[in-house]
Amino acid sequence: MTEFSVKSTIISRYAFTTVSCRMLNRGSEDQEIEFLMQIPAAAFITNFTTLIGDKVYQGEITEKEKKNGDKVKEKRNKTTEDNGEKGTETFRASVLIPSKDKAAFFLSYEELLQRRLGKYEHVISVRPQQLVGRLTVEVNVLESSGITLLEVLPLRNSRQKGSGRAEDDTGPPPSTVINQNETFAKVIFKPSVVQQARIAQNGILGDFIIRYDVNREQSIGDIQVLNDYFVHYFAPKDLPPLPKNVVFVLDSSASMVGTKLRQTKDALFTILHDLRPQDHFNIIGFSNRIKVWKDHLVSVTPNNIRDGKVYIHHMSPTGGTDINGALQRGIQLLNNYVAHNDIEDRSVSLIIFLTDGKPTVGETHTLKILNNTKEAARGQVCIFTIGIGNDVDFKLLEKLSLENCGLTRRVHEEEDAGSQLIGSVCLLGTMMRGSQEGVESWVLRETQKCG
Repeated sequence: MTEFSVKSTIISRYAFTTVSCRMLNRGSEDQEIEFLMQIPAAAFITNFTTLIGDKVYQGEITEKEKKNGDKVKEKRNKTTEDNGEKGTETFRASVLIPSKDKAAFFLSYEELLQRRLGKYEHVISVRPQQLVGRLTVEVNVLESSGITLLEVLPLRNSRQKGSGRAEDDTGPPPSTVINQNETFAKVIFKPSVVQQARIAQNGILGDFIIRYDVNREQSIGDIQVLNDYFVHYFAPKDLPPLPKNVVFVLDSSASMVGTKLRQTKDALFTILHDLRPQDHFNIIGFSNRIKVWKDHLVSVTPNNIRDGKVYIHHMSPTGGTDINGALQRGIQLLNNYVAHNDIEDRSVSLIIFLTDGKPTVGETHTLKILNNTKEAARGQVCIFTIGIGNDVDFKLLEKLSLENCGLTRRVHEEEDAGSQLIGSVCLLGTMMRGSQEGVESWVLRETQKCG
């Protein structure tokens, strides 16, 4: 590989990214070479072009694997190689390069950035699999409302712990240059071969991450118009926290044994400390049996938080997975609490449901679980789900959340799964509490009367 470059342009939270990769076959025989690029799961590919010698091969985006003659084949697969709340997909293309000839790959994809915990995050995979003479990552950010915060994080690569990166690295990667004014920022990462080798000898540098936020002084939000479309960005500030009635429903089946259950416990210890005095909570541990900490929700006091942590600490993995029974019990606790207590009209009832598997005990049919849950919740309980690992029925969790005004997150089985859990639950909590970070909503509609 002679060159690897990525250029992203972010305009109004929407990212256009182009990846260019050039390769040379110096050998005396034809050689098959693979181009590999990880992209965010929420992104979509808009173009793929291959240049072999003086011949151009235009890719056609299809849902299934497709061959273009005998020379070009491309494949886009789900992957869990890297950690991250949204996950990644891997794009692969292999070509046969004649002896002493060269090839170039051009991949374009687009992504709508989402605001999480008060910041937009743009992630670019820098994993050329080898040291490259010319390696460049350029990101341009244009926000007409103004950029209030911009930070470049250290390269993130959980699979390469200790691969030449100092443990106390907290700033941008070496050779990173940042230029910024009120509405525009340019970030360039251009490490030399020596700098690349210090990060990772195998060329797997990791994720290049930019986080930023925009000016939100206008109380009505930011409305932008293009042709017959408009987008409205709205993130109110200084909203008072919403009182929460929350039930934590934790999988304690046999499959959670070891690291997964320990990390889950550590994450919940942190989350309990984030509850506010006006909140009420309860805890359910489930396997083939449903175990409830208290017979009703309790207020957030130092003693109750301490007792809740003790209860979580003593959970032990055993038995199967009764998802339906656990959800029904959690909803019942919330409905009973709301029915028998004088609660604030603006309070919210929610379940944070965490599991690593599929239903194996009790009701195991997905459709029946969904119907039972929706009927019991009656639109009054929001269900946030977190799936751990590769064996979880993520489609079921996603539908449970979508049908009950919640969100879902996946946590991969990585060394930092504990921090992923904390980040996931903190994010779900933030979406419901109406904190100073605000909750951004955007609407995209077609109209003939814009402008």
